[in-house]
Amino acid sequence: MDVTEVTWQIIENPNALTQHREYIKEKVLLELQQRGLKYELTVSNGPERGMSVAERLCKEGKRHFIIIGGDGSINEIINGIYNSGVNTEDVFLAIIPLGTGNDFCRTLHYPESERIVPFILDGNFKLTDVGLVETLLNGKTSAKRYFINIAGFAFDAEVIKETVGKKPKFFPSAIYLTKLIKVLFGYKPTTVTLHNEDHTYTQKIFTIAIGNAQYNGNGMRQVPQADPHDGILDVVMIKKISPLKVIWNVKNLFSGKHITLPEVKTFKAKSVEIAAKNPIYGEVEGEMLEHGNYRVSVCPTQINILSGNC
Repeated sequence: MDVTEVTWQIIENPNALTQHREYIKEKVLLELQQRGLKYELTVSNGPERGMSVAERLCKEGKRHFIIIGGDGSINEIINGIYNSGVNTEDVFLAIIPLGTGNDFCRTLHYPESERIVPFILDGNFKLTDVGLVETLLNGKTSAKRYFINIAGFAFDAEVIKETVGKKPKFFPSAIYLTKLIKVLFGYKPTTVTLHNEDHTYTQKIFTIAIGNAQYNGNGMRQVPQADPHDGILDVVMIKKISPLKVIWNVKNLFSGKHITLPEVKTFKAKSVEIAAKNPIYGEVEGEMLEHGNYRVSVCPTQINILSGNC
């Protein structure tokens, strides 16, 4: 599409920006303006603020958005768009990846932010899948959260629970790995039942990642076969495993080779239900989900997202 024919709503998360990222942002916005892209800038401050801004703008008739931030910012905007009730296939979304985590953009083959302007102007938008996590209490939905990247459960969510409110702007990968190792030696796998349209699995589970895209944890390729354009979710389930084996295989999380381990089970599904006698924790993009059992599914409508060759 010709991105200069419409006015874009740019939503900025200032909490994601260091001084260097602020400099890049100003440079990118100036270049976009000079190249003919029209925009209106809104700054979103505080938790969930991006969600309410996106919902309001959609209800005002806006359909073209550019996000300045990382995975958490994208997740908030996606939730706001879907909560607004508009036809998401009419919405166009691009990203200037300046957050502490930019994992979703890795799957879509985004360039570095310094080279983002030609990428945006190229206007290569693709209908992209979005996932939905519903928390289930007594078999009924008590809360729901949309996600664009990866939903994590059990150990994955325990690590996030340890880092909530402690997300740094500098060296986020190192902080994540430190917390991962800290939680690892106190974590006890629990018996979990996973049910999809084809199979039911009941066993002691270490962690579960359900991916619409491939990366999390600042570059870990946790769901390496996920494709956000195929209409299906990829599940990576790690059964009971020793802490030392986890540490030994951390390097394989970055390459995606961990899925070859005998403790790892992978499958694809349009919908997955996760249940346990003592419910496990869940998270999406660093945000904890309401505690309970879960249903994870692909949304019936997609959204147009700027993409590379993927």
